[in-house]
Amino acid sequence: MHIIDSGSLNNSEQQLISTVLSSYGFTSNWKAQRGKGGMNNSTFMVEINEECYVLRQYETHNDPMKIAYEHEVLSALSRSEFELDVPVPVSLPEDKHATFLAVQDHSSGRSKIVTLFHYREGHNPVWNTPEQLSGLGRVAGMLSSVMARLPISLAPVYPPYYQIQEAYPLCSPEKLLQLCTSPPDTLMACADDLHKLQEVLPDLFHTLRGMEDLPHQLVHGDLNASNVLADSQDILCAILDFEFATWDLRVMELAVPMSDLLTMDKEQAWMWEALEGLIQGFRQQVSLEPEELSVIPTLILLRSLDVVMHFISRLFEGTDEPEVAVQQIRKLRERVDWMKGNEKRLRKLLI
Repeated sequence: MHIIDSGSLNNSEQQLISTVLSSYGFTSNWKAQRGKGGMNNSTFMVEINEECYVLRQYETHNDPMKIAYEHEVLSALSRSEFELDVPVPVSLPEDKHATFLAVQDHSSGRSKIVTLFHYREGHNPVWNTPEQLSGLGRVAGMLSSVMARLPISLAPVYPPYYQIQEAYPLCSPEKLLQLCTSPPDTLMACADDLHKLQEVLPDLFHTLRGMEDLPHQLVHGDLNASNVLADSQDILCAILDFEFATWDLRVMELAVPMSDLLTMDKEQAWMWEALEGLIQGFRQQVSLEPEELSVIPTLILLRSLDVVMHFISRLFEGTDEPEVAVQQIRKLRERVDWMKGNEKRLRKLLI
């Protein structure tokens, strides 16, 4: 098996791809290029005999239990009535039930989990009009309705968002508050943001109590523009990256894209129209209880807080440069400021 026109890849990446493709039984020549990927994995676009695949090397999620759970969710979705496409892992030739393998990463010396997916044509949407967010809300609601009924035999690996104190041992609530009081050198660029967050985080952690009484189900947990695909007509056609799928609050599937929307560089009138469309699109598919709607402002901030603790943990692990955590800390502070001035109006929108 030979490489064709993959000069942009380094030797370690070429060796990785060759090893993986051989394990999947491919013997033909191939060509590949690095994909955009996400913050939690490395992605390569691979072409073999004019057939395209996506090779994913997991980084943050380099855990067999996490990948097995993700792939069971994908398998169940592929058998369901869900109308959009989802990633389809390629089975290994010696075991049709096996959809990932561990390979040696020669650049780090560590064992990494790798999966080969069938390629789905499409592009990440750019939110140019508020009406597009109504489509995202509708798709999120459609997914939520189907996920509520999926038969999953494995136990979820990730805790619900509101159990954030269990999710990040390297950045517990206590550790985060300590960082707010005395920022390390690596986070001095956002020291003012951390000091401001110190005033609101204790109350935010306190408001998470009692969330366990709200309706729960299986959720994707990370719906945003980078995790959906649109077709040539800009109609959403696929949902990607189910790595964070877990048993959580049903309403979290709406709160996550709402939270991500708040830091877009848009005029306020545009933002409010987009928020209204997102909410209405979701509620066309899912009937939410008043108690669920009432906690959305808290969950919007919780989503951003979770991202902060995630990337501070990656900073401490040495996975990311400080700038990544700094950016997310600033986004959380921006959302906190936004909520102070707009929560009353947001709650009226949610009624």
